[in-house]
Amino acid sequence: MAPLRPVSELASIIERHTKTIEDALKGTPAADFSLAFGAPPQAQVPPSLEATRSELVETIDELRARILGPLGNLMVTLLPTPALIAILHTMYAFDIASHVPLQPGAEITYADLAQRCGLTEDDTRHIVQAAVAFRIFEEVTPEVSVRHNAASAALATAMKDLLGLFIEDQCSGVYKLVESLKRFPGSGEPGHSASVLAFREAKAIKEGKVVDQEITDPSKSFFDYISEDEKRVARFRSAMGISTRSLAYRASYFTDNLPWADKNQCPESIADIGGAGGEVCQAILRAYPNVKKAYVLDLPEVVADGKAPEDLEGKLEFESYNFLTETVTRKADVYVFRHIFHDWSDQYGAKILKNLVPALKKGSKIWISEVVLPDLSDRNHTKDQAQRCADILMKCGFNGKERSKRGWETLLAMADERLRLANVIRPDGAHDSVIEIVFDA
Repeated sequence: MAPLRPVSELASIIERHTKTIEDALKGTPAADFSLAFGAPPQAQVPPSLEATRSELVETIDELRARILGPLGNLMVTLLPTPALIAILHTMYAFDIASHVPLQPGAEITYADLAQRCGLTEDDTRHIVQAAVAFRIFEEVTPEVSVRHNAASAALATAMKDLLGLFIEDQCSGVYKLVESLKRFPGSGEPGHSASVLAFREAKAIKEGKVVDQEITDPSKSFFDYISEDEKRVARFRSAMGISTRSLAYRASYFTDNLPWADKNQCPESIADIGGAGGEVCQAILRAYPNVKKAYVLDLPEVVADGKAPEDLEGKLEFESYNFLTETVTRKADVYVFRHIFHDWSDQYGAKILKNLVPALKKGSKIWISEVVLPDLSDRNHTKDQAQRCADILMKCGFNGKERSKRGWETLLAMADERLRLANVIRPDGAHDSVIEIVFDA
């Protein structure tokens, strides 16, 4: 455990780092760090200041926790959690944010908002005022009217589907985690996940049936279950697109840390397995001219509409492939995975890698963009919170998980003893690490 720093030292660090960032951004729109309507939706700093910002946020969190004390800090986390779920669920179900005018400075009375949403005025006021307490919306005239700020405007537009995914899919799964752990201890089957249990129960209730406790096909995942609902599938894809545009999830953290500026290390061909629309391949082809060809391998329905942009015609191709049921036949110098393995338990993750091994030769490399959980640290609580929460949500949703370095080594050993974890890079400000794996035939 790190030595306890005086709280006055923490305050000094906060002041110093805040001034460093403020001075660096002076004269730019980002310098205000505003939450008002029209403000940049994400607070962006230069890459050189990512470590400074991370330490600033961590120090603020530590100072707040210590000033509140053990019980006070626990209560400020515990008390708001169920209330916040209720607030956001009501906002999503009644589409409250969409009924507030999106024009700059435009406001609406609680009475008019209630009428548009189909709620009583009193309930509307209580829900929205509670949201304001969490810096969502701004109250203009106390008890009378409200308007958007940057956060609520995002929930009315780009963030709406992500909110729906969290509230209606992930939260329902969270409540079933204990049941999943009790009924299927140690199971790696996606059909035994908490979210599948929640989905099956909700569907049975909707159809007026008793939920069937027997799961005849435990390999059937949450994705398979929601595939019957086109709106839900569309929402999921939209939400994933939004989440990956978050600054911490930028693909550039991955592509910029590949050692391919060195021509001697740069492959001529790459294949992105599970690469969807080819965004990662496109970024790589544009950043590294010595990569001559890129292939996106994904399910037939995913790649059916895949098309290379004009500047990459002849360099980017889309091919049908199921990483759970097929062996890779597409030869490439390097294989890439981004945000694939955390959706799967070790037994399925090993299967994905086993299906790749026949395409590998001695010295072949696999590059992965995913979390590598660090050891828990007294100086890294905020990042630990983000990554460990993601780990629990992967467990709830898919019986998947985020992995530590040891966890990745265990997965590789299960797949093939010739797969070796060569390097892990953790870019400042990034949620994911860059993982280099070598095939030592």
